[in-house]
Formats: sequence, C-alpha cells, structure tokens
Amino acid sequence: MDKVKLFRESTRELERNLESINNSDCCACNVNTAQCFLVVEIGRKPGICVKELAEILKMDKSAVSRSVEELVQKGYVLREPSQKDRRAVVLNLTDDGMARFNKIENDMYLMFKNVFSMIPKEKRDQVLDALNIYNEAIVKAKVKCCDQKND
Repeated sequence: MDKVKLFRESTRELERNLESINNSDCCACNVNTAQCFLVVEIGRKPGICVKELAEILKMDKSAVSRSVEELVQKGYVLREPSQKDRRAVVLNLTDDGMARFNKIENDMYLMFKNVFSMIPKEKRDQVLDALNIYNEAIVKAKVKCCDQKND
C-alpha cells in the first residue's frame, strides 16, 4: 500500500480509537464530546472567553457559543462579565461542572496511563516524539493550505 494511504488509514483508526475513548467518558453526564472538551478547557483555564476557547479547540466561535449555552442550561458553566473588561464575558465552571471536570480529568488520566503502559518502555519517548512531530506537521499543513487558498 502507498505510504500516504497507509498514513491516512492509520490516522483514521487512531481517530476512531480516540473517539471511542472520549465517548465512553462523556456519555455519563449527558453531554456530547465537543461539550466534554469545553468543560475540560474551561476547567483548565477558568475565566476563559469564547474566542480563546474556539481557538484552542479549533472550532468555529458560533459553534462554541451554542455549545457553551447548552452547558449553561445543563448547569455546568457560568457566563460572567469580565473583571478586566465589562464588555467581555468569561466562562467558569459551576460546582457541578467542576465535579464533572475532575471526573473527566481523573478518568482520562487513568485511561491514558493504561494505554501508555501498553507501549514498551523503550519506545515511549519515541511515541511521544512521533506525536509531537505529527501534530506540528498538521499545523504546518493547515497553514500552508490556508495560504494557498488566499493566493
């Protein structure tokens, strides 16, 4: 098989495996995967704004706003005026949201600890390096693609 096709198929399998891990944790609290990611990012960076959240998650700002609104309705997120700029709105987790965040973080740590333990010790640094190279390549390819569209 062509190496690019093999690379794509391996990536698709990785995506499915990661989606399965993420779905197994998010379904327990009646939120979808995207909302689960929002809870994690807000928990990691209390007081974050929607624009920054959209940038971190590489999502459309309006999609983030809609998902945040659903999380507000479910009682996981509070929208509050910024102390620095009264025109801006910042996001924080409620007590229920914080409990969910802590559960997600703990569960995911244990899951990935288990996965990492399945990698031979002598290959773990190699896997981490490969993931960093892969993520950097995706960012570079996306920038290159966007630059070509703007030409």
